[in-house]
Formats: sequence, structure tokens, C-alpha cells
Amino acid sequence: MLLLVDFSIVCLLVYSLEPLITLLRRNDELFSPRITIPRNSSWSSFDDDDMSHPRIPRILHQTTPNTTIPEKWAQSQGSCRETYADFEYMLWTDESARDFISTEYPWFVENWDGYAFPIQRADAIRYFVLHHYGGIYLDMDTFCNETLPLEELEKGPGPHYALFKSTLPTGVTNDFMVTTARHPAYAAAISKLPIFYDITRFWAEIQPYANIMMSSGPLFLSLVVKDYLLGQPSLPSPTVQVIDPPELGSYITDLESATWHKADAHALMWLGTRPWTWFLAGAVGLMIGLYFINYLLLLICDTFLRKVPSITYAIKESKLA
Repeated sequence: MLLLVDFSIVCLLVYSLEPLITLLRRNDELFSPRITIPRNSSWSSFDDDDMSHPRIPRILHQTTPNTTIPEKWAQSQGSCRETYADFEYMLWTDESARDFISTEYPWFVENWDGYAFPIQRADAIRYFVLHHYGGIYLDMDTFCNETLPLEELEKGPGPHYALFKSTLPTGVTNDFMVTTARHPAYAAAISKLPIFYDITRFWAEIQPYANIMMSSGPLFLSLVVKDYLLGQPSLPSPTVQVIDPPELGSYITDLESATWHKADAHALMWLGTRPWTWFLAGAVGLMIGLYFINYLLLLICDTFLRKVPSITYAIKESKLA
């Protein structure tokens, strides 16, 4: 009986954690960086005559609470506007982002307003605008050194192309993204945001960092891209490429301000770079949990069995009376 209960609990946990297990187990297959970018300062996004209709729109997206740029971001934002001076610049504030969602994706407004943390809206809007417009997204704490040679990136076959930056311990991050408009990976992302909102909203205040990561942040994006890639005819897919952060060193510098991190973030980030540590901790926690469950079940059974004779005796006495 106890073995059956333990087996059922383990199976339920494995089923629930299967997406995360797949991320770790198949990380190299799905997210191994396979692209290098030519380091040539002469590249220009409009050099070629045949690029009048580029696959990747020449748009730079960034997000900020309002149009007043904080001093700590002024230099980095200015560097990106200067580096991408030939691009259309779209700065998404809290107000303009909600207006955009209300107009273009009204089905998401309720979830948008229900997010517990502003960073969740900042995460979500980047998926919507990249799906709608395409282009480049960069965090405000990104310093731009040189223009990405988009004409080199978009030479591949097919109408869709997306570039993500790898992260540890697995998957991709969402502080740097490049994509064609209406990419199916981003269509999947915006369609799954309400699902992950419903899954995570009940424990938002209990574990903010994990909640943000899973509801709309890099972990959410990694899970979505994983599912998209696993649905492709073959891997690696030409529609999605992953780049190693050092490969971008000539083009951007990540200042890594992490303004949304709270106290719980540091411990989880430490564990995040040591997957086997938290795997071992989880296994130990599972064994301890199963021990207490078994103990409680045995205690309940023992109590019940002790009461059975007295109940039986009482029934016999009532019949004799």
C-alpha cells in the first residue's frame, strides 16, 4: 500500500516536472549555440541593394516605466539609439504598452492588469511587440557597441528567423532577442502567457523570483521555445538560432543591473548555476517528504486498527442488549 502511494507521488512529480527535466536533459540538442557573427565594423544593415524588404524589420524595441529615462540607463540607452540610428526606435512605456495590448491583443488585457509585478508586464510586452512588428529587443541596461549585421543573419531559407541568447543552466534569456515579424515561436509565447499566468498567480507573493521567471521571464521563454523546437521536422531548426553571450561582445555589453531582483533571487540564482545541487536537494526533499507521508499513513492506519476491535465489541454488545 505504502509503495503504491510513494510510486504515485513520484510519478506525479516526474510528470509535473517533465518540462524542466527535458530542458536540462536536452539542452545541448535544443539550445547549443551554433552561430557566429562576423566581426566587421563595415557591416551596415542597408548595404545590399536587395535588402529593400528585409526579413528582419529594422526596428529597435526597448521598455521603460515612462518616457523619463532613469540616469543609470541614460548612457546605455543613448548608445543604442546612436548605434541603431537608421532603425525605427520604439520605446514602450507602461502606458503605451497597455494601449497597444488593448488595441491589438484585447484578449490579454485581463491578464496584463492582473500581473503582480511590473517586470511581468515588461517581459510580456516584448513578446507581443516582437510578434507584431519583429525587429530587435534590448534591455535598457544593454550598452550598444556596434550594429548587428542583420543582413548576414537573415540569409537563411524560409520566411521565419529568430535569434536568442543562451543562458545558464539551460535555455535562453529574454534580454536580447532578434526576430522576423509573426514568428511562430512568438505566436506560441503570447498564446501561452495566459496559461502560465493561471499556473503561477496563486503563489506570486510567496516566491517572487521563481514566479516571474516561470510566468513571463526567461524560464517561460525557454519552455515555449523548447516546445516549438520539439515540434519541428528536424533539429537544429533553421527558424531558430542560439548565440553564446561572448559572441555578442563586439556588439553589446550587458551591464546586468537586474533591477527587479529581490532577496529570494540570489539563492535561486546560485542554485540555478548548479543544476545537480538543486537536483540532489530536490531528491533529498522528496525522500524526507515521502518519509513523513508514510509515517502519517502508518499512524492513521494504526489508530484505525486500534479502534476496530472496540467498534466491533460495541456492535456485539448492542445486539445482545
